[in-house]
Amino acid sequence: MAKSPIGTLHFVEETVYKAQKALVAAKFNGVAVTTRAFDSSKDGQGAEFKALNPTGKVPYLETDRGCVFTSNAIARYVARCRGDTALYGKCFDDEGRIDTWLEFCTHELEVPLMAWVYPTMGLLAENKKVTEEAKSDVKKALQLLEDALKSNSYLIGDFVSIADIAIVCALREGFVRVFEPAYRKAFPKASAWFESCCAMPQFKAILGDVTLCTAEAKPIALKAAPAQKKAPAEPKAKKEAAPKKEAAPKKEASPKKQAAAAPAAAAGGDVEAQIKDIGDKVRELKEKLKSEGLSGKKINDHEDIKKLVDQLLELKKQIPADGAAPAKAASPKSSPKAAPAKSPKASPKAAPAAAAPAGDDIEAQIKGVGDDVRTLKEKLKGEGLSGKKINDHAEVKALVAKLQELKAKM
Repeated sequence: MAKSPIGTLHFVEETVYKAQKALVAAKFNGVAVTTRAFDSSKDGQGAEFKALNPTGKVPYLETDRGCVFTSNAIARYVARCRGDTALYGKCFDDEGRIDTWLEFCTHELEVPLMAWVYPTMGLLAENKKVTEEAKSDVKKALQLLEDALKSNSYLIGDFVSIADIAIVCALREGFVRVFEPAYRKAFPKASAWFESCCAMPQFKAILGDVTLCTAEAKPIALKAAPAQKKAPAEPKAKKEAAPKKEAAPKKEASPKKQAAAAPAAAAGGDVEAQIKDIGDKVRELKEKLKSEGLSGKKINDHEDIKKLVDQLLELKKQIPADGAAPAKAASPKSSPKAAPAKSPKASPKAAPAAAAPAGDDIEAQIKGVGDDVRTLKEKLKGEGLSGKKINDHAEVKALVAKLQELKAKM
């Protein structure tokens, strides 16, 4: 009699190892799980998806009683579906040790390993400094596994647990792509344990035949992001800005000046509309990359994000200049013929008009520096820093000081 699935597991193809943890656990526990590849452009947009999975994290397990997200949480859920197996340990102490290894898997192993492996899969731009640091961290993690396996066949003892499953699935890309023979030689126990697990029918049913690499794979070019297809949306911004050209008929005091100022105003409006449009694209693309499993520094270093941010910065540079142009045109000095018509007492009243763009410029600078602070904090968070270490970072402190100086001028 066929067993009813415990839920539907949604996953991203490029990071399928995250879903494989739960699928291997399901094989050991003899439970059924329906799988479905996640398409962020379709599946991650609707209100129904956001209501079901507010965080937007993938993979996620959709069950009759709600949603379970993040790979290790889903693996835990599947392991606990059966109380008569030892997948989550045989006693309370076993459960604590399993939780320790699962945390180790996430923070000590997966983060540095994927920083090393993803460039070889075309999922992340190569950064030699980051790769070297990642290699060092992975080596430390493997040494801890090596030490733990010297006295036991598996991480908890003489039986396979969800801890073994999660770490084997996370290590698969490393053994297949970058752990070449000389590298593996330093970790004989860990390598033998990995191959022994992969040979089991439950692992084999999900991972297939795992062939260890003979040479370290090299980084390849980033895969093109589908988000670039949204580029045609830019003309919309121009259409929205077009009505500003109708302001040209205001030709009361000086027809020539107003005719010159009207195109400048329209251009400024167009730039603002383009900034808004590109800002929306950055946010949409970041959400898409986040749903695919990327975060922090990996998102900020994505080639398409960098291109959009460069465009945004170039457009922002145009705002102060466009805003200042009309003020200069209205200045008495720029129109000698009009000067006699103005009373000497009127000149002080003209000063606030010239000062207004400066205030606008300061506001724009404050916003720009504020955006820089947020972007830098995300980058540092992606590199493993948090809390006080981020706030005490020299670059963050310099930007905050600049922000306070600008606010003091308001």
